[in-house]
Amino acid sequence: MEANETKKDSSKHWLQRLKDESWEAELLVSAVAIFGTFKLFDIVGWVTNTFINILNPDLYRPSYIIIYLGLLAVSLLVSLFLIHFALRAYWIGLVGLNSVYPDYSIKDSLFSKIYAKRLVSILPTIKDSIEKVDKLCSVIFSVAFVFLLIYANAAIIFSIYLLFYNGFLDIIPHFILVLPIWVFGFLLILQMISGFLANLKMNHEKYKLQIFAFKVNKLVSTIMFGPLYKSILQVNMVLTSRVKRTKRVLQFMFILLIGGGFVVFYHYKNTNIIFLSNPKKYMSKSIASAGYYKINNEENTFLINPEIESDIINKQIMKVFIPLFLHERNKAKELCNYKSKGLKEEEKSKLLDQCYKNYISIKVNDTIINPEIVRRNHEKTRQQGVIAYINTSNLKPGKNNISVKKGNLFNWSFPFFLEK
Repeated sequence: MEANETKKDSSKHWLQRLKDESWEAELLVSAVAIFGTFKLFDIVGWVTNTFINILNPDLYRPSYIIIYLGLLAVSLLVSLFLIHFALRAYWIGLVGLNSVYPDYSIKDSLFSKIYAKRLVSILPTIKDSIEKVDKLCSVIFSVAFVFLLIYANAAIIFSIYLLFYNGFLDIIPHFILVLPIWVFGFLLILQMISGFLANLKMNHEKYKLQIFAFKVNKLVSTIMFGPLYKSILQVNMVLTSRVKRTKRVLQFMFILLIGGGFVVFYHYKNTNIIFLSNPKKYMSKSIASAGYYKINNEENTFLINPEIESDIINKQIMKVFIPLFLHERNKAKELCNYKSKGLKEEEKSKLLDQCYKNYISIKVNDTIINPEIVRRNHEKTRQQGVIAYINTSNLKPGKNNISVKKGNLFNWSFPFFLEK
């Protein structure tokens, strides 16, 4: 009996010591998380470009919502981890200060006794501040990782569905493909209504309603959060079951989260997210003009629009690289009824060149031209596309305009200056 009690006391002592020293692990993980979270912006950009390349343009708007929420989530995480790191560092400073000067000293103060007393009366004790900052740091740290898990699971699940939808868009009837969205939307509405009714004080003892609300919430959480739904619900339950104690902390966190939203505006312009929201509007934006010229694309890792070497051309032959997304290449093959079965490699190549040539229309100064094209990957971004070789000998010196149309959706137009 005594041995069991000793073992239990030892376990409690170990757990308490782990709690007391958890700040060390928090600070270390927070520093690593800050670095890692900044890297997530690159992943958001990569996923954006992948969606542009793979998805049917009709699905750009839904993918825009997923990507924008991802960018917002990463921005909020960066804000949270920076705030956590700063607060935990402040906490360490308070602990060190408290070890040397346990409390305020009015007697040895630089100020007068009357002034010092007044000042101390409005200040919390150092021990009280240490405890509050420690709790705040722990809550921020926990919620930040739960927030990451929530979005990561939801984004992966919805992205898989979006890719599935895109892959079977031309095979399965539309109403069957959208059926899961309607079902999930219905479940979300059912969850909100049942949760609202179940949380009313007058319904707390209604057994059937409470069980129904629980089952609906569990089902929606399983769909949205995937296999980690129990971990997410666990932390959520800890916070909501201590709502009276954590209310002020959560209010403070809400204010901090608003600040994190500003980070999204800086990184928004560094991605191609805007293209997913409205491709035609993006093509009319002057902000895209620099991307038409190779000399401005040294740091660009994914081309959306056509590219020429410079805004000033002094050569007889002008090269125009035209990127072709995966869904465009498939569309071009469909339009020209491309069938490679039974053909030799040379015949396949010629037929494919003709498919792309039919898909692309090029104008110079409003005159349709028929330049030679060669299929080639971009030397820097490694994107698949074609290079059109345009003879400039018959063009006027000075300002000229080139238009590139791909299918019925993409139509780029930009100027260049010919120097002879």
